[in-house]
Order: sequence, then structure tokens, then C-alpha cells
Amino acid sequence: MLKYFLSFVLFISISFGDCEYMYGQYYTFAGNFDFEEYVFGEDNCCDDYPIPMCGDDRIYFEKEDYANYNDPDNWDIISPYVALTRGDRRGLYNPLVESEYVYGATPWDYQGTSYPSPQNTLWNFGPRLGTYLDYGSGWFSWGLYGGPENITLIVSMYSVEDDAYYDFYVTSWTSGDGPGNGWGGDGNGSSPGGGFSYYRSGPIDYKPTITSIEDVPNDQGGRVYLNFRRCEIDVNSHPYGINNYSIQRLDESTWVDLGTVNALGEPSYTYEATTLVDSTGDVNQSSTFRVIAVNYNINLTFFSEEYNGHSVDNVPPGVPSGLNTVWEDSQVYISWNPSTAEDFQYYNLEKDTDPGFSNVQTFYTSDNFFVDQDVNEGMIYYYRVRSVDDAENYSDYSEVVQTLTLSNEDLSIPNRFYLHQNYPNPFNPTTVINYDMQNDGQTLIEIMDVRGNHVRTLINDYVQMGSRSITWDATNDYGERVPAGIYFYMLRTNNYMQTQKMVLLK
Repeated sequence: MLKYFLSFVLFISISFGDCEYMYGQYYTFAGNFDFEEYVFGEDNCCDDYPIPMCGDDRIYFEKEDYANYNDPDNWDIISPYVALTRGDRRGLYNPLVESEYVYGATPWDYQGTSYPSPQNTLWNFGPRLGTYLDYGSGWFSWGLYGGPENITLIVSMYSVEDDAYYDFYVTSWTSGDGPGNGWGGDGNGSSPGGGFSYYRSGPIDYKPTITSIEDVPNDQGGRVYLNFRRCEIDVNSHPYGINNYSIQRLDESTWVDLGTVNALGEPSYTYEATTLVDSTGDVNQSSTFRVIAVNYNINLTFFSEEYNGHSVDNVPPGVPSGLNTVWEDSQVYISWNPSTAEDFQYYNLEKDTDPGFSNVQTFYTSDNFFVDQDVNEGMIYYYRVRSVDDAENYSDYSEVVQTLTLSNEDLSIPNRFYLHQNYPNPFNPTTVINYDMQNDGQTLIEIMDVRGNHVRTLINDYVQMGSRSITWDATNDYGERVPAGIYFYMLRTNNYMQTQKMVLLK
């Protein structure tokens, strides 16, 4: 049966310039494929249409007629478990584990006929896509025991011990000088004859390959670009090809599906994948990914190697606004508007007596206010603040605010009536209201809501001159908590009235 089968696949090599056509022929049973034109021709088809024998691990092996098959120099040693050679008019055998080709010596058979040797291998005609894919005759042990000269055909071998697949392009099979002609005879020639030659691929691996994982630039983190090289059979002219690629991320011990990419025959693909955590500073918090190539029609699945990558928050938080300072009771009260960034972490508040901040003192706080007690009277202090997020991105600095610290004597007699901005602002749950009294007098400070309705009377009394302060705890006259929102506070004294706005946060 085998001899008739092989006779069917014999062909005269024809040079085809159409790489796409020849690619399809390589994967077509008994197709017209010219290996040397494909790989070594003027148009190297391997660039756009890769096949296993395009790889750098491809070898050419030839055992010449009359070469001694007992000499290891005349063996194609493929692995520690498999080598190939043949004697006069005999089939291939594995000299690492057997001494000669013995017809009918193994239980492996093809359609009821025993084709033994090489041991530790299984063979079939045509590429098998690096799997046990059975689209016809199935795998069997194969050994030619004679045949026509100048044979050219594609066969596949599975190395059992290595769990590896190889493609062969057989370029010659000669008879030597033993008895028997054609495919007949018992294969027991007395001469070492029996030459053969072929090109052989390295171990076939059709899996897609992740080539790099890059952080998505100018984002808040949590995303990466996953770049991968296609599976080699993801070519439009392949008879089976690939349907799609699945992208997975390893979450602890579970692979989680992130999405799919349609297989379009492109050399490479990019997928925007999500991560669980961002890298920060010197800490590389990486995620593990893999790509799975799938063909649903003939049930092919190829897994890439795992690959680690990390995302980074590249966007700093917003610049703090509304920086304000108040000098009172030998302390400087500093406040600013709170950050609205979701990944906000803390503030850097900087202080110096030099407006160029050449000898800066830094305070760290997660609140949007700070009380600076380390100050001297009669000095000018400069303050600025910036935000920091949980990826250690720093915003630009706020505007610089300066404060003149006065002596108690200077503070005792303000030169005007004045209602200062509360601090902190916005606030929750308390805020301090400062006001200056140029003269003694009956004084009213009250809180009103945004509609002008009365909320709370803080002061309704006779107040002596000087700089004063009072705290509001966000309650009304009945001691009840008031809702978040915008409120106004008003100072009325000695024919002077002034109103300021403040914001109560939830």
C-alpha cells in the first residue's frame, strides 16, 4: 500500500514565484512545493510566509551512496533519543536504539501493514502543524525500504521521547547496489549503499510569541500594550490557519480572559491589556500575560510563553489652588483647596524665608491645611504646595504666598475692621474664622445658607479691639449638623459689614 501511496505524491519540482501560492501548497497534501525556490530563491518567501524550515535551526543532511551506515558520521543525530540512517535498499532506522532496519518487527502499522523503524518515532506525510492532528491517514512508523531515484516529498516526524515535531523535505532516495529493483525485494543487500538526503526543520513550535509589553503613555496607569508575533500558520492562504487569539492575565493562580484579537494574517499584533496594579518608584509591580492561538474548525490550540510587564501612572495630579495664609496667636495657618484626583496620596507643603526656596523646609500632610508653629515674629515666610499621587507623580507647585509675622504689640491694635477667609476652606467638620476689630463695639457674626436663610449665630456681643477668631463646627443654632454645601458668614460691627463664602464638604 505504501509504495503506491508514495508513487502518488512524487512530482517534478516546479519553480513558482508566487510565495502565497507555494505557502498553500506546502500545507496541501501532495501539493506542488519547491523548497529551494521558496527558501533560497530570488524572492525569499520566508519573510512574509514563514514555514518551519525557514528557521535558523534548519539543517541539510545527506548520506551518500555506499556510505557506511555503521559510522556515526553518516547518521543524522537529531536528539539524544533519535538518529536516522539506512543501509542498502533498506528503510530508515534509529541507530541509537537498534542495529538495523527489520521489516515487520514492531506492532506499529499503517492500514494493516507493518512499517517498523525508526524506533522512538512516528511518521506521516505532509506537515502536521506540530500536533497529533489527524486529517487523513494518522501517525505511523515509517521506513522506506527501496524506491525511485530523486524522490521529493514532505513528511513529518514525531519524536516520542523528546515530545517534539519535525518537518522533512526529502530530496533524494537512492537504491545503492543491493539486489532487488523498484519497491520490491527483501531489503537485505550486502553493500552499505542506500543513500538519501533531505532538509529538516528544527523542533516545530507554532505558538505565538509575546515580543514586548509596554506601558501606555500619558495615562493614569492600569494599562499596557501587549505586542506579540503571530502563530506561523496565521496566514490567509493557509488551508486551516488561526481564527483568533485570546489574551489572558494571571491573577494569583487563575488565568483570567481579557479579550480576543481576530487573526488577520498580520505579522504582529498589539492588544491593550489591563493590569492589576501599577509599578511605583523603584517597585516593579508586574503582571503576567499569555496569548492563546485557536483554530475552532480542526481544534488547534497553541499557548505562548508567559511574559511579565507593568503599567505606570504617568499623569500627575492637579496643581493645588486657593493657597491662603493667616497669622494668628504666633502661628501661621495655611489652607488650600483639596485635590479632586482619585489617586491623590498627600501634599508637599514647602516653606522658606527666601522667595527662591533655596533652603526649603518641607511638611507632609494629607489634609488641605497646616498650622506652622515654628515661626518667629517680624519675619516674612514664603509658602507653596504641590500634590502627590499614589504612583509618586508630583504636580507643579502652586502659586507662592508670603506671610509677615507681626509682634504681639503689632497685633494688639489692627488698623482696620476685617473679616478673613476661613481656614481650612473647604472644610469638614470644623473651620476657623478670623476677624480684626479696629475699635471696641457690638459685634455680630452669623452663618447663612446659599439662599440667605439664617443658620447659626456665632457672636452677638460686645467685643474689644484686636485680632480675634472663632470656630464653627458645622452645626445650626440647635446643635444639629448642617448638610454639605456653600455657606456665607457675615461680620457686622460699628457701621462695618463684610461677607465671605466657605464650602462644607461631605
